[in-house]
Amino acid sequence: MKKLLIDANPCVPYLVSGKVNGIGRTNIELIKALDTIPKEEIPFEIELYTQNIRGVSAKNLNTRFKTIHAFLRDNPQGNAIARRLRVREMLSNYDLMHITHNYHDVAHPDRCIVTIHDAMMFSYPENVLGHEASRKVIPDFARRAKAILTCSENSKREIAEYMDVPPEKIHVAPWGVDHSLLYPQKIISNRFTKTKPFFIVVSCGAIRKNTISTIRAFIEFSKNSPEHELICVWPNPSDDVLQTIEKNPAVKDKIHFASNISNEELAELYCGASCSFFPSRYEGFGLPIAESMACGTPVVTCRNSSLEEVGGSVAFYVEPDDISGMAKYMEDFENGTIRKEDLIEENVKQSMLFTWENCSRLTLNVYRECLGI
Repeated sequence: MKKLLIDANPCVPYLVSGKVNGIGRTNIELIKALDTIPKEEIPFEIELYTQNIRGVSAKNLNTRFKTIHAFLRDNPQGNAIARRLRVREMLSNYDLMHITHNYHDVAHPDRCIVTIHDAMMFSYPENVLGHEASRKVIPDFARRAKAILTCSENSKREIAEYMDVPPEKIHVAPWGVDHSLLYPQKIISNRFTKTKPFFIVVSCGAIRKNTISTIRAFIEFSKNSPEHELICVWPNPSDDVLQTIEKNPAVKDKIHFASNISNEELAELYCGASCSFFPSRYEGFGLPIAESMACGTPVVTCRNSSLEEVGGSVAFYVEPDDISGMAKYMEDFENGTIRKEDLIEENVKQSMLFTWENCSRLTLNVYRECLGI
C-alpha cells in the first residue's frame, strides 16, 4: 500500500502551549478532519511526521494515524541535516509527502505536495515576516513540487502569476470552520464589557491587518457617547495603537484588548458581538470572516485579495481606510438601522460553505491524483 507522510510540525506549538498561529491551526484541523474520513475511503497509509529535540510528537493529536518523530531541531540547520541524511526517507519510506507550511528543505521536492497559503511575499510583502527570504526559495520549490494546494482562488491566481507555476498544478481547498464550536449562541455578558453591547475585531500585530482603522472608526463613532464598546482580540497591540487611544480619553475605558483566551471564549465573543470588523489589506483566506459568520454575527470587511470569496454577498464592504464608512456601520448597529437578529440566518448559511470536511475531501482528491490512485 502506498504511503503519504504529512509534515505535522506546525502543530507542535499547540501541543506544547495550546497556542498556535494560523498555519498551525489549519494543519491541526486538516489532520483531524482526515481522521474522520472512514478508513475504506483512504486507499493509502497516512503517517504524521514531527521533528524537535523535545520529543513532542503528533501522537498527542490522538488520531488513528501512525506517527514518526526525529530528534532534530526544527530549524534550517536541523532540516539540512534531515535532508542530507535522508532522515524522513529512512523513518517513513513514503511515496508522497505533504509540506503544509509553504516550503521545506527536503531531499525530493518532486515527491511532495506543498500547501502555499498565499503569495503575500510578492503581492503585499512585509520583510519583518521573512518575505525576502521566502521570495528566494518558495517559487523554485513550488515549480519542482508534484502539486500545490492553496486556500483561495485569489491565492491560486497569484501563485501562478508570481511563481510561474501552471494553474492546473494548483488546487484550491478552502479552509473550514469548526461548526461544532462556532454557532449562534445567546450570550448575555462577558468579562470585558459585562452586559454592554460591543463590536469585535480579531487581529494580530501585522500591519496589513489594519486594526488601527477599526480603532479610529470607533473613536469617530464614540463622539456621540454610544452604548457600544470595542473588544480587540489582539494580545500585543502596538505602541502607535495604544498612543492613539491615549490621545482620546473618552474611549480609553471602552476599548478592551483580549489575550490568552480559549477557543470557547473566542466563540462566545463572536456570538455576543453586534458586528465583527476585519478591514485587512490582504489575506490568503480571511478566517475571522467565516468564523464570525458561523456564529451568526455580521462582518464589515474589504473587497481586496480573498476576502470577498469568504464574505460573498452577505458581508458589508468598505475600503481599508474608509474610517467614516466603518463608523457609519457602527452607528447603524447602535441605532438599530441594521439589526444583527435579521442577519443571523444568512451569515450562518454563508459560513457553511467552509467546512473542514470539505477541505479534507478536496485535499484527499489531490493525494489520490498524485499517488496515481
